[in-house]
Amino acid sequence: MTRVMVVDDSALVRRIVSDILSTDPDLEVVATAAQAEFALAKLEREKPDVITLDLEMPGMGGLEAIRRIMATRPTPIVVLSSHAQRGAERTLQALDLGAVDFVLKPSAGLSGGVTEVAAELTGKVKNAAKAASSAARTATRTGAAAMEAPPVAQPASGAERAPYAAERAQYAAERAPYAAERAQYAAEIVAIGTSTGGPVALKTVLAMLPADLPVGVVVVQHMPAVFTRAFADRLDACCAVAVKEAEHGDLILPGRVLIAPGGWHMKVSRFGGEPRVLLDQNAAVNGHRPSVDVLVRSVAAEYGGSAVGVIMTGMGRDGADGLHGLRARGGHVIAQDRDTSVIYGMNREVIEGGDADEVAPVEQIAGRIVAALRAASRERRAG
Repeated sequence: MTRVMVVDDSALVRRIVSDILSTDPDLEVVATAAQAEFALAKLEREKPDVITLDLEMPGMGGLEAIRRIMATRPTPIVVLSSHAQRGAERTLQALDLGAVDFVLKPSAGLSGGVTEVAAELTGKVKNAAKAASSAARTATRTGAAAMEAPPVAQPASGAERAPYAAERAQYAAERAPYAAERAQYAAEIVAIGTSTGGPVALKTVLAMLPADLPVGVVVVQHMPAVFTRAFADRLDACCAVAVKEAEHGDLILPGRVLIAPGGWHMKVSRFGGEPRVLLDQNAAVNGHRPSVDVLVRSVAAEYGGSAVGVIMTGMGRDGADGLHGLRARGGHVIAQDRDTSVIYGMNREVIEGGDADEVAPVEQIAGRIVAALRAASRERRAG
């Protein structure tokens, strides 16, 4: 039985969330609190396995509450987040501080239909309970890695990134500085897929990639619309590579990361010799839009053995089929290990399916990506 504490300043939301969770025989609501201060007072006494937490509360805010909880009695937290841009930014801060996942807070009571919200909320609370020990290990290892990691290049300035505004006209000029470097590499693209726990894992990986990475990176992170734009902006501010939320027709350029927008599938295309991403709103795949499988299948079709695929923390098996096809075409596959995964699910499917060429802790994945590119180049020259 998973013990849950519900923290929200709205009595209505506390009641709705408690009722939803109490209908599941595997969940028990052991406490509720209208303010973070009250929740902290109940934390040691009730010893919940998971906390659902509103970020916008009077008195101590949700972000400070997460800091206190993680410092005193680390407990998996599922954030109830608003749809607004401010809500997205605060939710991403909450994930950085140690929250496991989030559910969009309903505009009227709880969000859209109660049935859909109920299934999502109960599922994420159960996942959070499973993530308890692995999340603690991830935080410890990632923190240690950040202290030990060599400094990366500073993020590119606005002036250095300005040429992206006139992408088509400047395409050849933008590629030219990388021509000699690219000649050393056989791979031409990196595709990354992740879900629960992914925001922190992606930040760890992308922050360690060099600014002069001679290939483009395409990413699917399961995340709603609005959140992906805020997420990309946060990453762009702290990474040496350029990061942006993808738009239909964006060029795949060296040293740039394109993140699929929430609610849109992303594919790659090399039609006309200019590699681009294409977006569509076709039906969800594996319950997701964007889907890792949709992205990686297109990468396999367009690049085959010239691609590196990376699968990281997340619930379910999205990406497993696509990476199986990518590896069958000669692509190189890297999977995050169990110990540093908040949820050992998507990557487990790939590893246990025999489709991972390498398994590595999250703090080593950036280095493995660069090494895989160079190893592919050596093999090409030797052949």
